[in-house]
This record gives sequence, C-alpha cells and structure tokens, in this order.
Amino acid sequence: MKKQVLRENIVIISDDSRQNVGKQLYDTLCKQKKEVQYISIGNVNVKPCYNCAGCTYKTYGKCVVQDDGDYIYPKLLNATTWIIVTPLMWGTYSFQTKRVLDKVALIGDRHYYVSKKELVKRMQGNMKKYFAIGIKDECSLEEKETFTSLIKENITIMSVTGEAFVLREDSSQESILQIAREVSK
Repeated sequence: MKKQVLRENIVIISDDSRQNVGKQLYDTLCKQKKEVQYISIGNVNVKPCYNCAGCTYKTYGKCVVQDDGDYIYPKLLNATTWIIVTPLMWGTYSFQTKRVLDKVALIGDRHYYVSKKELVKRMQGNMKKYFAIGIKDECSLEEKETFTSLIKENITIMSVTGEAFVLREDSSQESILQIAREVSK
C-alpha cells in the first residue's frame, strides 16, 4: 500500500487593517506556484470564546456560537502551513488576531501530552508548520523578544515547526521573499 503524500497547502490569516505584508506574501507565494489561501480578518465577525465547553460536550469540535469562524476554521484544518500576519500590540497579536486564534482550540486535540518534558497539545488536521509575522514600525527589542517567545511557545504547544518574524510596515520585497523561502523549506 502506497503512503499518501500530503500536498502543501498554505493559509495566510492577516489582520491587514494597518498593513499589507500579508497580501504581499500571498502574491509572492502565488508566483512560486504554491497552493495558498488568503483570509483577511480585519473585518470578520469572530466572537470571543466564552469558555462554555459547548464545543467539547454539545457540538464536538464546532463552536455553538455561530460567526465568521465557521468559514475560517475548516480552511485551517486542511492547511499544512499556517501563516499569521498581525500588527504587533505590546509584543503580542492584535485584538482581532487574538480573537480568531483563541477559538483555534476548536480544532485542537482534546488531550494533553508530554513531549520533551513539556505539556503540549496537538492539532487536528494537516498542520505541520506555523509562522507568525508581527508588523510594527517602532518595535523595541523587548517587544520583539516577547513576540518571538510567544510564537516559540505556540509552536511547542501545537507540536509543529515554524518561526516568528518582526517586520516594519514598509518592509522590502526582499524581506517578504526571505519569509517565503523559510515557509517553503
């Protein structure tokens, strides 16, 4: 029996309310003939997670509160690579990005595991790589280190590979191309 090879499928989730780096990265990856989807979350309606446990006990894996996440999360389940592009806010994701990512637990494994002496969860679906790009023009070293540390922790918990990047809003095409190369490795 032949082992099925999983085709790379990239999803970019971008809070492009104050930048267009996500769109530039999407265009760059499309030119490289990558299978990539772009989801702009600047104006989506994703309600907060109310910690009601409905997704665990009532509608297993689906939020009982219907919103635009019903469109977003199935795309993430099928993706092998997630790229999050967000304005940096105090060393973390923007409010809109955080709201979308808080409900990603819907497609996470319900169990915890110990890996390398660390408590981790795995993701359902095909995800193998996670990248996050924080955008901020005047980013302090402390804020950059906080964001990088957060992303490393997310990568560990999700049991995937990936990396964090911090760019300015007016980043060069060469910076975008370098990230595209890292994503494609």
